[in-house]
Amino acid sequence: MISRVDATGSAPERVSRASSGTEASATKEQFLQLLVAQLQHQDPLNPMDAKEFTAQLAQFSLVEQALETNQQLKTLNLYEASANNARAVNLIGKEILAQSDKVAVNEAGAGPICFKLLGESAQTQLYVYDSSGKLVRTLDLGRRSAGEQFIAWDALDQQGRTLPYGTYSFQVTAKDTKGKSVDVEQYLRGRAEGATFREGVTSLLVNGIPVPLGSILEVKG
Repeated sequence: MISRVDATGSAPERVSRASSGTEASATKEQFLQLLVAQLQHQDPLNPMDAKEFTAQLAQFSLVEQALETNQQLKTLNLYEASANNARAVNLIGKEILAQSDKVAVNEAGAGPICFKLLGESAQTQLYVYDSSGKLVRTLDLGRRSAGEQFIAWDALDQQGRTLPYGTYSFQVTAKDTKGKSVDVEQYLRGRAEGATFREGVTSLLVNGIPVPLGSILEVKG
């Protein structure tokens, strides 16, 4: 299994952090320069009020503390990103269960559609949408018992045509015998075959679908 890293996304991130640090330093220097200039050009016969001067020094101290806090937060974010990247790499090859409404269609067909009914249903409908949000397939799943469900979708549209490869989304609705809605939780289950690190977000590739680490509910060896 190969862990894939988006090299093109990392360079702008480094530039952004460098620029942010430069801007923070410039803000600090400008504040100090203005304070010194004010002292240099004050009227000797009417010097700056001591209280006003003390207030400006206190303001400068607050600015400096804020800049230091921002730098510390950036450092913590870097550590957190590194830790998440390491966790993702260690999860490659593991079976993953995650919150998701996505299903992939590729040369092997469509991945399994997984969901959990929080109660017994008398009517259950599955709707599949393409990447543009267009409804491409509706399946009547009938009566279902409460618990986890696995649907083997044939990757065909409503007219029986094979759908192109890509990532699709699905929605499951259910009602009980009284017509009341039954709560549904939708999942993605599969083996993690890689990891991506893009725009500060670490994700696992499960069935070809990026899954953020925060969406993972279960990991099996």
